Amino acid sequence: MARDFEVRVDGLKELRAAIRRTKDDDLRKALAQAHKDTADVVAQPASRAAPHRSGRLARTVKPSASVKGAIVRAGRGSSVPYAGPIHFGWRKRRIRAQPLLFRTAGQKQDEYTAVFRDRITRLVRRALGS
Repeated sequence: MARDFEVRVDGLKELRAAIRRTKDDDLRKALAQAHKDTADVVAQPASRAAPHRSGRLARTVKPSASVKGAIVRAGRGSSVPYAGPIHFGWRKRRIRAQPLLFRTAGQKQDEYTAVFRDRITRLVRRALGS
């Protein structure tokens, strides 16, 4: 059962719609980059927090971003099929959950909030020509 850690930003949907209406690809790219910068704040320390028996899991922790949001993923692909059981645990197999992504996101909340606020403020000022 996947449980998500999600942060909602009031007004972001309206900002995306306004940027879409301008048809300015640079603003769309800037919004996606703001999301990427935000995801980077969590991805790097989450990678360091991953169990390092072989290091494969840590190498799969990657930030992902689009105009719609920021995501940090771990265990993509068939090379690390144990990523889910490591993160969420597996009671039947007595694997204790190590929610490295959720834990890191909680610890870095002030930092990624500041990064996101800064990037969005710059984007809005740029859009308004200030």
